[in-house]
Amino acid sequence: MAQEEKNKQTVSFKDTLNLPRTDFPIRPNAQVNDPALLARWKEEDLYSKSFEQNKGEKTFILHDGPPYANGNIHLGHAYNKILKDIVTKSQRMSGKHVPVTPGWDCHGLPIELKVSKEFPGLSSQALKKECRAYAAKWVDIQRQEFIKLGVVMNWDKPYKTMDYSYEASILRAFGNFVNDGYIEKKKKTVAWCFSCQTVLASAEIEYHERKDPSIYVKFPLLADTITTYFPKLKDKEVSLLVWTTTPWTLPLNRAVLLKPKAAYSILHVNGQYLIVGKELADKIANTLGVEKDVVLEVPAERFEGIKVQHPFITNLLVPIVYDPFVALDEGTACVHCAPGCGPQDYDVALKNNLEIFSPISSDGKYTQEIEPAELYNKSVLDGQGWVIKKLEDTGMLVHKTSIKHNYPHCWRCRNGLIFRATKQWFCNLAKNNLRTTALEQIETTSFLPPKSKNFLKATVEGRLEWCLSRQRTWGVPIPALVCTQCEHAITNQKLIELVAQGVEKEGVEYWDRVSLQELGFSNETCEQCQHSEFKKEQDILDVWFDSGVSHYAVLKQYPELSFPADMYAEGVDQHRGWFQSSLLTGCVLEKQSPTRSFLTHGFTVDKKGQKMSKSLGNVVSPDEVVDQLGTDGLRLWVSSINYDGDAIVSKELFENVQKVYRKIRNTARFLLSNLYDYNHETDAVDLSDMQLIDRYALEELFQVNYDIRRSYEQSNFTSVFHALGDYCTVELSQFYLDIIKDRLYVEQADGHSRRSAQTACWYILDTLTRLMAPVLSFTAELISDEYQKNKKDSIHLQSFVTLPNVWRHMGKLQTSAPVVSELPSIYYGGVFETIDHLNEFAFIAERNHQWQLLRDIRDAVLKAIEMQREQGLIKHPLEAQVTLYHAFIGDSEKRMKDFINDLSTTGQTIEEFLSEFFIVSQVHIAKAQDSLGETGVKGLYVSVERAIGEKCPRCWKYDTTTHEHNLCSRCQKIVK
Repeated sequence: MAQEEKNKQTVSFKDTLNLPRTDFPIRPNAQVNDPALLARWKEEDLYSKSFEQNKGEKTFILHDGPPYANGNIHLGHAYNKILKDIVTKSQRMSGKHVPVTPGWDCHGLPIELKVSKEFPGLSSQALKKECRAYAAKWVDIQRQEFIKLGVVMNWDKPYKTMDYSYEASILRAFGNFVNDGYIEKKKKTVAWCFSCQTVLASAEIEYHERKDPSIYVKFPLLADTITTYFPKLKDKEVSLLVWTTTPWTLPLNRAVLLKPKAAYSILHVNGQYLIVGKELADKIANTLGVEKDVVLEVPAERFEGIKVQHPFITNLLVPIVYDPFVALDEGTACVHCAPGCGPQDYDVALKNNLEIFSPISSDGKYTQEIEPAELYNKSVLDGQGWVIKKLEDTGMLVHKTSIKHNYPHCWRCRNGLIFRATKQWFCNLAKNNLRTTALEQIETTSFLPPKSKNFLKATVEGRLEWCLSRQRTWGVPIPALVCTQCEHAITNQKLIELVAQGVEKEGVEYWDRVSLQELGFSNETCEQCQHSEFKKEQDILDVWFDSGVSHYAVLKQYPELSFPADMYAEGVDQHRGWFQSSLLTGCVLEKQSPTRSFLTHGFTVDKKGQKMSKSLGNVVSPDEVVDQLGTDGLRLWVSSINYDGDAIVSKELFENVQKVYRKIRNTARFLLSNLYDYNHETDAVDLSDMQLIDRYALEELFQVNYDIRRSYEQSNFTSVFHALGDYCTVELSQFYLDIIKDRLYVEQADGHSRRSAQTACWYILDTLTRLMAPVLSFTAELISDEYQKNKKDSIHLQSFVTLPNVWRHMGKLQTSAPVVSELPSIYYGGVFETIDHLNEFAFIAERNHQWQLLRDIRDAVLKAIEMQREQGLIKHPLEAQVTLYHAFIGDSEKRMKDFINDLSTTGQTIEEFLSEFFIVSQVHIAKAQDSLGETGVKGLYVSVERAIGEKCPRCWKYDTTTHEHNLCSRCQKIVK
């Protein structure tokens, strides 16, 4: 007898269960799987196939802004490229034709400096040859690094700004600028890097804090002037007090600026009389450490026509000039003006006919024209100290201290800049109302995020000119001929086209080789000085012009692409760079913006918000992140970032991304593991025959699919990240999949009940896999390998799921769907085409209310079960018997009745449904409230007791049974 009891207890029914099974691993092995997938995608020709996918359908063109072909990619590159990849994959999976051509920016100073350092003393042509080889090497390296990130573009056919055809297009674009009168060469004060020896564009300037001298200098009034204008101060020393943080520019001074209509005070300071702005008198007295002693107050206009003595150039008198830009909240309101080394000073000089004096060489040294002559050949850095000492020796220095302030630096060498007047080629933004046209185009272009519109608008509004020339070798030449006598430059569209034809065959090296005779230029005389000797211009075009005309060189030239693009997507700094240069060139060449929308993202920053840079030592490479998170983890991190702000790189953020990735992956794995014996072609249950909870799962799936696809369409990838994570965690793991586990594991393998759940699971898996594919590109491919029988195409050549319209089918279950005012977010084209269509929306809203009532009931019951668990009555929900009574009124009563009626059509009782819904062994519907407890749901009363009967060894539910192994009645039938 004892042995029989033992045998009864030890019989295992494990083999009779439908336990989950799958070869899909619980943990990813990115180090092995990712390279294998990359090799497979290459073998399958995924990149060129993606270029052709959906051809003939509506196109979506994302124009890839060219990264610079120099050095390995950093995390900012990865962030940008993955973001673009998510955009284009999601658009392609929406059924559009999305050909993506990657590009590279290949000309410019960084490459030239690297090559010149490695191969010093090269001729111009030899240098260009080596620069081409250097850029080509890094294009190949970066291409492979981008491919490793799972980015799908037409990698075999990129555009490169150093391609001969592209270089010719740059010249032809420039020729159009010339022909339309935008281009002029003139002397102007520009930002100059004397380390790199070139002018810099505004986008190439960074501002960093540095320490500089802060000095107060006297510009004395002449004795006759004092006697005439200020007789009370006759025989006194009266000076304008000037403040500057750039002493080296004082030898270039050509005026002192005052604020028009401002009041000025003459302060008595230690026996000398100093003229300062009245509003600054207190501050200056405090700085000088003296009591404020105002001798006289005068209007600015009192100084009209006066000249003052330069502080240390004895034979130089400089005029007093009025200008509104003089500030009354800093300095002394007497501003030192050196037009040859200050951009604002330059503008003042043009208005007031001042000399633009700039005896500064390209390497930042004073030239022979400088006064005093002792400064000749000294660097401007040494000039700082020399000028201060000279002022001390001449008694012109009133006060000296230092100041920390933001100062412009070169973005390449990180050295401080100077401003230097040189002859440069400019595009005049006032010509043909170019700036106005650009601003009008900004108003008609979309921006993501919307506030980024103001960034681009501000950069264009404040710009008068675009300096197009650079004093370097590696780049596209400016095809012009320069008079050797007076340096007057000649160019025209005919000359430029001739050069473009040569460059199209030989590259920019053609300009080095071609002679003036070949260009058809001989026996010409200069229109300025009648001199007859000319030379070829040696300046090259700004590389921002190179990349800025990519719409002209690529979108307009490649038949697979089109103009304008649908999207440009780059970092926020490109409002000063590529976005702006593209917009301006588009307005000149095509009279419109080159894109319908600009997507802007922030910088990659550390957890302190500091921009990543090598100098700060906070740089994280993409490989480091992949080592921690896997490639799809990196991609998921990108999608998690709200590009409205910066992309924060931190351990905490990575850990959160890992959690979300694990939840999505494990949810997909659970679905796979319960579909091992399911063939959708033969085993799928029709929607009309599915159990209600399975139908509800598809209703929820329909909504999730719509919401996520809409987020993709709106490029709201943070919403995609949260929606995927929340759906897998809340709707699936904690709700639906938890509820149907019993049916999946316990019910007859090929029975209707289990197949109904499997059908819902298949739809969920298929939809979820496709929805995650633009972000989790490697994981989605591997998942689809598992469940797609006879799979022919990569997941990235498939479309998002178009689900059976569960709502329309379910709407047929009720003869009259009530019309309500509250509608969910699903819409079909945004219009109500028929009364039936409107009623369908009403039914959707009503169904949502119905299931929300059921979920509220479930929450109340689970809370009651948990209370009993805490008291030790039960240990597991399956040990529970739930009794409930509902006395709903109004809408809740009707919704409950409608649900029970719908349930009856499936052959399932309300008790059977609720026992599965609550995951308990037994449910009883009471006919009265009796001793049931109140819940948080109005009209719902519940009690929880221990389930009656024996625990079934197969399904663990409790039941009264006579079976020798305590099998419940359900399991007994299945096992037989």
